[in-house]
Amino acid sequence: MRELYELCGTAPEVVFSPYCWRVRLALAHKGLDFVSRPVRFTDKEALAFSGQKLVPVLRDGETTLYDSLAIFRYLDERYPGHSLLGGASGESRLRLIDQLIAQDLRPALFRLLVLRILACIDPADRDYFRQSREKSLGMSLEAFADREAGQAQLARALQPLNAQLAGHRWLDGAAPGGADYLIGGFFFWAWSLGEQPWPEDSPVGAWFRRLLAFCEERLGPVQRAAAI
Repeated sequence: MRELYELCGTAPEVVFSPYCWRVRLALAHKGLDFVSRPVRFTDKEALAFSGQKLVPVLRDGETTLYDSLAIFRYLDERYPGHSLLGGASGESRLRLIDQLIAQDLRPALFRLLVLRILACIDPADRDYFRQSREKSLGMSLEAFADREAGQAQLARALQPLNAQLAGHRWLDGAAPGGADYLIGGFFFWAWSLGEQPWPEDSPVGAWFRRLLAFCEERLGPVQRAAAI
């Protein structure tokens, strides 16, 4: 039995970590069933068996893994059909994409989502979330959550994606693949929190609709946070 430990808010069915969504999409790509094990920010004991404190954690029989790209690599080695990485060169490409996401897309979306995350997580997690993120940001969450600046930052981050997707259905070619899931996890981050800060009528908007349809066909409807 495969178990995926993933981050949830007050409602355990709403899982929203972008890195967990990467693994969800990768498992769907491989056609592999799994049981979701939702955990909250401060529920570190639930992950103690993995030897660290972060999600996602995938337990597949006697094998335990964490880190989304390490899980991609394991899934290709253990279940070689429908490759996610496309070999060693593919993994290097995805690591480069991951670095670019960390520089551009993730910070833009976090600025737009940070207060939404705070509202959706369990009340017992809110002090931890606020204190840890404000220490990292060097300012209050409210000061950081500038929607106008976030939308401008996101528009810049989406420019290369829109250019790539203007003539292609998927980032990885004729069918969805590792690059789509690596980046798509961040779009599911926003979507599961009830947000869609990208233009619906853009190439990225059309690509996400296809990815959402793929996900729901394989995994069922995406559970979204309730309106606040």
